[in-house]
Amino acid sequence: MPMTQSTTAPDATTFSALGLSPDVLAAVDGLGYDEPTPVQAQAIPYALEGRDLLAAAQTGTGKTAAFLLPALSRLGHAARQQGPLMLVVTPTRELAQQIADVCSAIEKRTHHRSATVVGGVGYEPQKAALRRGCDVLVATPGRLVDLIEQGVADLSGVGVLVIDEADRMLDMGFLPAMRKIVGQTPADRQTMLFSATLDEGSIGGIRDLVSNPAIVEIAHKGTVADTIDQFELPVSLEAKNNLLAPVLAAEGPQHVIVFCRTKHRADACCRRLRRAGISCAPIHGNRSQNQRERALASFRSGEVDVLVATDVLARGIDVSDVRYVVNFDVPADPEDYIHRIGRTGRAGETGWALTFVTVNDADDLLAIERLMGQVVPAYEPARSLDTGEEPPELDPSRTAEKPHGGKKSSRTRKRGGSGKSRNQEKTVEVSMPSEAPKPSKPQGRGPSKRGEKRPGEAPRKKAPAQRSGSSSRRRPGDHGGARTRS
Repeated sequence: MPMTQSTTAPDATTFSALGLSPDVLAAVDGLGYDEPTPVQAQAIPYALEGRDLLAAAQTGTGKTAAFLLPALSRLGHAARQQGPLMLVVTPTRELAQQIADVCSAIEKRTHHRSATVVGGVGYEPQKAALRRGCDVLVATPGRLVDLIEQGVADLSGVGVLVIDEADRMLDMGFLPAMRKIVGQTPADRQTMLFSATLDEGSIGGIRDLVSNPAIVEIAHKGTVADTIDQFELPVSLEAKNNLLAPVLAAEGPQHVIVFCRTKHRADACCRRLRRAGISCAPIHGNRSQNQRERALASFRSGEVDVLVATDVLARGIDVSDVRYVVNFDVPADPEDYIHRIGRTGRAGETGWALTFVTVNDADDLLAIERLMGQVVPAYEPARSLDTGEEPPELDPSRTAEKPHGGKKSSRTRKRGGSGKSRNQEKTVEVSMPSEAPKPSKPQGRGPSKRGEKRPGEAPRKKAPAQRSGSSSRRRPGDHGGARTRS
């Protein structure tokens, strides 16, 4: 299939230079967008030409506007009880609502009408909206297939099809539903497929939906936004559950997202935080749509400080000013790590992420580092934390493979801003606790401190001299809100 690789036009530094309609440009002003992000600058001209598009970009880089702005610049208006003319399919209810919110802001200027159909809520209001007609339909696959089978959703007039978060859609098993949905649309439609990666293994099952597409690839798989600093904190299994609340207390719990692997672990994490006096709300697949919306609204307003989520929603949380992210559990899929920490440091703001690492997680962390092509530096708290008897020893001189020309990390940060360089020319070493039975903990012994030398352990390797220069990024211990980079 012939494809065109994108190059950014030299003058595409403002929205007005991209060829958007006057009404959409007025909407851009209302949305407060200053200048196009890279994915917007590269994707919008192709979309305005009516080209099919394959686009990959880091999370939080403005993909939604990259397809809505050009589409609504050239989309017609459906007659009453007709439509949709444009269909956007996305994997989760939260993503659908976020797209619908941006669409609603734009259509105030363009006078289009939009409707949203998602699972977890009643059918009748959605059926009524479809009967009234709409120009743009935003949908999740399962609910849309239900409405098609009930004869309520007519996609024969769709001229623009957008498949958002395509790789996640396939991961969640929506390929049969997507095939059915696409089969209801005209063959001569414009199709735009947006994904975190364009790897064949991730989206190979639906590449045939586009015809002679332009390719916009802002970041390769495993690329982390340079607005996000990352840290790892080794912890013993028996100490992990009690470590989260002290970390949040030390760094400030306001506007933090904590990720867990399962729904039950997320609920248990919330119970422990509440006992520690930290306000929090869970958000995962077992929560109803209303519960999830209330949790997000409370988090945005500051009514609750901490949002505890699972990987299913890692891409569905779009909240500005998230100060930092804590990976309470290391994700099994390295790509999920990228999406988790991408909840902070969005739209030019700075943020940071902390990952708890037990002996069971060391291999998963190394896989994440190989994907990113960089080593996650150690977290050095200002106050002592009880990380347990035998946290895993992660060699500070380990290296990570460097795919796609990504850059290696060379930092160890201290709370307060000092950094230390690392020698990364040595092979990876992860020292695990000895398999020999350990002596029982003596009565009255205080909490063990990270960095202590215990009997039988090799001494921890110290990083070389402090790195010169300073960084404007957020560091652990900075309790203010997220800042916008100049």
